[in-house]
Amino acid sequence: MIRFLVLILCSLTVLHAQVPNFDIRGNWIGELNVGANIEMIFTVTGINDLSCSLDVPLQGAKDIPANVEETMQSVRFHVKAINGLFDGKKIDSVTLEGNWKQNGGMYPMKFVKRQGKIEPPNRPQTPKGPFPYSTEDIAVKCSIGTLAGTITKPKGKGPFPAIVLITGSGSQDRDETIFNHKPFFVLADALTRAGFAVLRMDDRGVGMSEGDPSKATTRDLAEDIYAGVRALHMQSGIDTHRIGLIGHSEGGMIAQILAATYPQDIAFICSMAGLGISGFDVLVWQTRKVTSKTMPMAEVEKSVLRQKTLLTMIKESTDSIKLRAQLTDSLGLWAVQQQKMFMVNSPEFRAQLNQLQSPWLKYFITYDPEIFLRNVKCPVFAINGSEDMQVESDRNLKSIESFLEKHGNKHYRIKEYSGMNHLFQRCKSCDIEEYAKIETTIETEVIDDMINWLKGVTGKDRQRNK
Repeated sequence: MIRFLVLILCSLTVLHAQVPNFDIRGNWIGELNVGANIEMIFTVTGINDLSCSLDVPLQGAKDIPANVEETMQSVRFHVKAINGLFDGKKIDSVTLEGNWKQNGGMYPMKFVKRQGKIEPPNRPQTPKGPFPYSTEDIAVKCSIGTLAGTITKPKGKGPFPAIVLITGSGSQDRDETIFNHKPFFVLADALTRAGFAVLRMDDRGVGMSEGDPSKATTRDLAEDIYAGVRALHMQSGIDTHRIGLIGHSEGGMIAQILAATYPQDIAFICSMAGLGISGFDVLVWQTRKVTSKTMPMAEVEKSVLRQKTLLTMIKESTDSIKLRAQLTDSLGLWAVQQQKMFMVNSPEFRAQLNQLQSPWLKYFITYDPEIFLRNVKCPVFAINGSEDMQVESDRNLKSIESFLEKHGNKHYRIKEYSGMNHLFQRCKSCDIEEYAKIETTIETEVIDDMINWLKGVTGKDRQRNK
């Protein structure tokens, strides 16, 4: 009976008319809405043997290998590297409509065929050579192998004060590329022109860096950065008594950890949108902030309660097998309530469970900034934008100031930038989607303030700004 049903379905498929004048070759442009609208471009080339690749310009991703499958009525793009699949129907000769499936989520998408070269968004602050300083690619040895980085140094013998830049959460390259912005390239260029040596590195598992990020906690990543600090001691022209850190978002956490753990090696830290409250509270706040833009308040509170329930399970669990069963039951109940269907044994669902049970998430939600800030005695500059949608500015800045003051560190400066987002861009809607639409990478006011503060704390008089 099953075999007969299959034969019937196959014969019915043959009767479907082919879309006229359809040619799969070319550029297929679609917009994925996952809180932000992310443009995706599938390029199909070839005659008999087709080749396919994916570009995501706003994330700086290019030529990701993909597979294409075509029938008379449908097209599938499969991107194994990111566990993504587009399953679409041919609407006409230039339009595909279907769903993008990735890591347990399914999102409606439309792809339209476009001819000609596709230009990336304008990013006027991205530095262009020639540069009035030296640039060298280096390999940093650490516990997981080698991290690839770039060091920029002013012209001359030095010795120069030095800075290690620390990226935010997620696997990022040395420029902290996001939506085709390169914040750390912009910062490194400005800081080096101002007289500082700067080291920036690809995160483990990114670019030329070795290691598996899936097994790493924030504490592990802090040791990667400390390896960069130690590598600066081997560089000529570096003042090893004036090495500091600038960390963005989770990088601000790492700066706290290292300044507390290795006080003899860290002369100053700058926290850009870093944490002053627990990771648990940050994620709960994010959920409320993001959902309140699109949901009724009653639904917002349901989402917050679900988030708290899942995070509490993870935080309190001591048995990974039992936790996996609890998470499966909780996600299953939520799916029924939302009238969503999924297979518990599907790769997408397993990926979601693995993410919830990752070592990184467990460490992040149990992170208590006071444990480290009580031991941070070097100068601190903590900044954030008032419209940050990822790290609540006022609460986190006030908490950082309170902990430093409470434990006797008077050498700090706290500043909130009105009207700026998590990337320190002036914004209107200020949601994550807008990052890509703003041409400015970092406001010059912020860069200038950082440079002035750094010059103060690294000057001969060892001035401490507050």
